[in-house]
Amino acid sequence: MHLYWGGRNPASDFLYEPELNRYLADQRLTALRAAFSQVQNGGYVQDRLRSDALSLRRLVEKGAQVLVCGSREMAKGVMQALDEILAPLNLSVLTLKAQGRYREDVY
Repeated sequence: MHLYWGGRNPASDFLYEPELNRYLADQRLTALRAAFSQVQNGGYVQDRLRSDALSLRRLVEKGAQVLVCGSREMAKGVMQALDEILAPLNLSVLTLKAQGRYREDVY
């Protein structure tokens, strides 16, 4: 499982960092990509997705599923980034949804 996690500031928002690092160590997580919007050189989950576009395309080609959890605004940005990433594969988020490979839990 590849986890992209976003917050404003790691000091106040990254409450589960110790647990997530343990999950990396015991291989319950394959990768953890955190994004913090209110730190110097920070960014958003969408930015991390775009920087990993090639590896994400490979995962999707192999049948990867996507679960997006968080705010509706964040989900919109993630959907836009994924549509850009998937375009070279002639895929879209709507296609993944139709295949049951894209789900959202948003508020």
